[in-house]
Amino acid sequence: MTPDDPRDEFAAFLRHHRGRVAPEQVGLPRSSGRRVPGLRREELAIVSGVSPDHYQRVEQGRVRPSAQVIDAIATALGLDGTERAHLQALARNLKAPPTRAHPASGGGTSVRGLQELVDSFAGPAFALNPCRDVLAWNRLGAALITDFSALQPRDRNMAWLVLTDPRMRDLYPDWKAGAQGQVALLRHASAKHPGDARMENLIGRLATASPEFAEWWPQQQVMEKTSGTKALNHPGIGPIELGFHVLRPAASSDIELVVYFASTDEERERLTALAKWSSETA
Repeated sequence: MTPDDPRDEFAAFLRHHRGRVAPEQVGLPRSSGRRVPGLRREELAIVSGVSPDHYQRVEQGRVRPSAQVIDAIATALGLDGTERAHLQALARNLKAPPTRAHPASGGGTSVRGLQELVDSFAGPAFALNPCRDVLAWNRLGAALITDFSALQPRDRNMAWLVLTDPRMRDLYPDWKAGAQGQVALLRHASAKHPGDARMENLIGRLATASPEFAEWWPQQQVMEKTSGTKALNHPGIGPIELGFHVLRPAASSDIELVVYFASTDEERERLTALAKWSSETA
């Protein structure tokens, strides 16, 4: 297999999650003197309802697994919804050679259209492509995170910022959780865009520049976010916590709009303070 072969990613994901499941968790006896962590291939095959030989060929990428087999394996491994979707995406990648296309930078929406869209939101907002590149941002979005316009275009990337910019370690109260989240989001996106040149270049840069990324990337954690809260230690106004939603324009399914909002009086006060700080420092 070559480094770009999707079979490598597929096999690594299965091996990682096999290693996390103890035999007794799936009703199998643990033999004495066992040296293999987690489930052996033949044990996962039994629990999944497929023959050991077929499972071995599946994990090695020598056969194209059916959707039913993938679902059975995902169930046996106890994968959550995001992990299951990630495994399904990896399996789909086995059926076609990788493409080298850049992840959609706007799809049916131009960069100008994206800028107009993020400018229409009252709270902080920015648009991301699957590589986590920041394609557009409004004034409060820059005030909340960083002045994206001051960065080199290739460094306007949320994963790169969080993992390599020292200021982000002060901005995030729990930097490790935030950084691991960026790695998990990027891994999930990489399965949907196998062989993408920009994605591979970013992953290579991160592996060289960030020891944490190099350690966490092989752990096979995946994540997809649709909403939540963001707590930051802002350098200008102090602690701020806001809710956020991740929206996807119908014409640009690969684009994420991250929109922040205040839902309490305290959050609204902090957002007002952020807007005032932004005006004073402009």
